[in-house]
Amino acid sequence: MKRFFEIIIAFLMLVPISADAQSVGVVMSGGGAKGLYHIGVLRALEENGIPIDYISGTSMGSIVGGLYASGYTIEEMEEVALSGDLARWVSGSIDPKYSYFFIDRERITSMIRVSVGVEGNDMSQRPKVLLPGAMMNTAEIDLALNSFFTQASTGAQGDFDKLMIPFRCIGTDIQQHRAVELRSGDLARAIRASMALPVAFPPIEIDSVLMCDGGCYDNFPWKSLDESFHPDIIIGVCCTNMETPLNKNSSVVDQVMSLITKPSDFNLPEGRSVLIQRTVAASTLDFGKAAEIMADGYNDALAAMPEIKRLISRRMSNEEYAQRRAEFRSRCPKATIGEVNITGVNDNQRRIAERMMKIGSRGDEVLHAQEFSENYLSTLANGIARSEFPTFTYNYNTERYDVLLPLSARPHFDIALGGNISSTAFNQAYIGFNYNKIGRVGQSFHLDVLLGPVYTMARLWGRTTFILDKPLYVDYAFNFNIHNTLNGNFGNLTRVDNSAPIRMMENFIALAAGSAFERKSVVEFRLNTGSNSYRYSMDMYEKRQYTHFDYITPAVVLDRSTFNKPLFPTRGSHLMASAMYAYGRDRRDSKQESDMNVGENIDMIRQWWGVKALWEQYVGIDPREIFTLGYAVEGVYTTHPEFDSHEATMLSSPQYAPLLHSRMIYMPEFRADRYLGAGIMPTVRLYDNLYARLSIYGMLRDKFNGSVMHYMSDFSLIYHTPIGPVSLALTKYNLHNKNNLYLTFNFGYAIFGRKGLHY
Repeated sequence: MKRFFEIIIAFLMLVPISADAQSVGVVMSGGGAKGLYHIGVLRALEENGIPIDYISGTSMGSIVGGLYASGYTIEEMEEVALSGDLARWVSGSIDPKYSYFFIDRERITSMIRVSVGVEGNDMSQRPKVLLPGAMMNTAEIDLALNSFFTQASTGAQGDFDKLMIPFRCIGTDIQQHRAVELRSGDLARAIRASMALPVAFPPIEIDSVLMCDGGCYDNFPWKSLDESFHPDIIIGVCCTNMETPLNKNSSVVDQVMSLITKPSDFNLPEGRSVLIQRTVAASTLDFGKAAEIMADGYNDALAAMPEIKRLISRRMSNEEYAQRRAEFRSRCPKATIGEVNITGVNDNQRRIAERMMKIGSRGDEVLHAQEFSENYLSTLANGIARSEFPTFTYNYNTERYDVLLPLSARPHFDIALGGNISSTAFNQAYIGFNYNKIGRVGQSFHLDVLLGPVYTMARLWGRTTFILDKPLYVDYAFNFNIHNTLNGNFGNLTRVDNSAPIRMMENFIALAAGSAFERKSVVEFRLNTGSNSYRYSMDMYEKRQYTHFDYITPAVVLDRSTFNKPLFPTRGSHLMASAMYAYGRDRRDSKQESDMNVGENIDMIRQWWGVKALWEQYVGIDPREIFTLGYAVEGVYTTHPEFDSHEATMLSSPQYAPLLHSRMIYMPEFRADRYLGAGIMPTVRLYDNLYARLSIYGMLRDKFNGSVMHYMSDFSLIYHTPIGPVSLALTKYNLHNKNNLYLTFNFGYAIFGRKGLHY
């Protein structure tokens, strides 16, 4: 009898396992941007009918695995990867579309901004420089993760085994120095913990445990998958070199991760596993290579498909995949917002944050998650508060999501540093001191100081903002500007015959009241009063002449901008229309300076009015915006009178200066009381943040030096760094000769102050 049972058992061992009994688990490594490789692998598995019953992942592997386990299609995941959103999220900046233009309009763009304050809310501490806890602001990432996973988490009732595909991800307990398997709770928070790269992203608490990136202690969690689900077959997907070699050119994030990462076990169990692996040629945060990375994953999975099909005889059709997604998604409630509870700030700040987010003012009107997210990001982008990870909890009584929104007050003080480093005389050093306070109204005071051999500026200004449904503000400022081209080189490669040395000094007081009737638009009434002094040369005088113009100028302005960059934009538009009136006294004293030795005093009243309109737009020609076409039209009409001297007339006239270089130098031919200008600016993205830009502009004006048409153009190479653009420009003015050709290098943000005469 014993021999009989031994024969039966041996026979059964030779019988192939039933296809229906096979279960398949997929494990995905971390790797930042390299983890987009997993999406390509999933596409290949689906197209070949390979079933996926369980998923585990770490860091980027947890994001991709979580999306798939939550019922997202491959096409939806690819769309996110290719949208450019990932690159923006990890840049740490909030999309400019959420910021109010009226705030950015007056703020000088700096290269570095440092907060000064106390930690927490203990005002008894001595103020100090507050360094950020991480390189990246995760506000957009946090909202995106909630958008992706909150409904799925509700549909699974907080149990990751009840997702469309049972799921595990790994976080690291910072205090206990150990890997933690996350299997239940808030899915968005769990994945946020799993991807919290040290230094790059701040850690996050789960059940009072502070957690960071799971890759620190388990970057390939196949054992977690195996122990939790016991799959028959394991497909491992690894997008990094298992030994992680570094060199002197490795990024800071890669170096830190190498120091703190414990070696992971990549040895899958023999006989029931397949490893799909490649050392993806991308850095941790290089999301610009999404298409190539996903293609690598797809091709590598196809190469491994014969081995996968040999192990796995079971198949799942496209219809079965679709049915499985539809069944799970039917359990996920709609994303509408119920009560919002804001914590961590005082009552005034909370009320203003609620007003910005339009909380409590809608009655029974449904607030959808997308609208809430936009209002929330606008609150953060405009400096009302700083964010922590929000929590969305489904209320089964109201059938809406209640939101716990922890915020923290921004420090009142910050110091801004910036300027421009140039191959020309147009070097600048900028420092700004800023005080901001949110009470019943927004209150801010600023001191901006800019020093340079060509352009110097000092500005003391303040703003009071009434945060209503449509914000209202009042500005008040003292401005002092000096533009001096008497000395210095501006990069000329050839003889220059269209510019002249001048010195303009402006000091004026400005008062303004305006309203942001929409996020990117402002209508403003402005009143400037002050004095301009012009110093220039005249043929009939030995010494340079001085003209002083004391004035008062009211103006009304409509301004709208959606540019994606403050300098060298590649997307968005700018519309500006204004009307102004000027009344003032023109004074010049030229006694004993004439070649004819005839002294004279000039003291005349000058007044005029004028209008100006500007339209500039940049549009992407292809879906990936590799080629962008920009175009601009600008027109000015004034009744600007003749001053005592032609030079003073030109210096006080509106200026056409669409090129950066054209704002540095003084060219009389591009100043006129009325003109029409137009330009075209094609731009090509050569590589990531490297662009080539050609700009060609023409100006139609009254006859000057025998011509009514005047031209300027440049060809620029531009590289956008995190602290400012680097540009190399070849600039040419007019086409009738070889003169007026310039070559300039600039790094940073060239700064120009407001003009007392508005134009």
